[in-house]
Amino acid sequence: MRISAASVPICLLLLCLSGAPAQALLCGSGLPLASNLSVSATALNFGSYSPAAGRFANATVRVECGLLGIDLLPGFTVSLTALNSPDPASRKMLRAAVPLNYNLYTANDYATVWGDGGNASVLQSYNPLLALGAVNFTAWGRLPAGQYVPAGSYTDVITVTVAF
Repeated sequence: MRISAASVPICLLLLCLSGAPAQALLCGSGLPLASNLSVSATALNFGSYSPAAGRFANATVRVECGLLGIDLLPGFTVSLTALNSPDPASRKMLRAAVPLNYNLYTANDYATVWGDGGNASVLQSYNPLLALGAVNFTAWGRLPAGQYVPAGSYTDVITVTVAF
């Protein structure tokens, strides 16, 4: 089967997890009754790409504390870094050496890049006094139109880092 450049399938954008050691006295503290911190993320898949129309997709990053979410969750920040591009303002998926530009944003207005806090990007943060359970963040993905690339699977790996 032949795939034209007008229907380039975009493979799964995988989100890898890298939890920083929890420094909080509550969640993940290692105390006998304290539970571990859990960080998870859903996959982001842009589907088939057409240079005439760009694509949008989203993924969820979940930070959870405790068995059944009943431990106290302190404030924290969440950063996203990409394997293929150290600059969060210019992320790219690759197929061999061919790049396909995309980015991840903090909201569906696609105005603020979610990154590591550097170079025109911001961290997501959660600053409660104290909260129970889990917090979800949405990573809003945008694959801009006008990129003429060969058909095939393009991927990147995102590392999620939680810091207390």
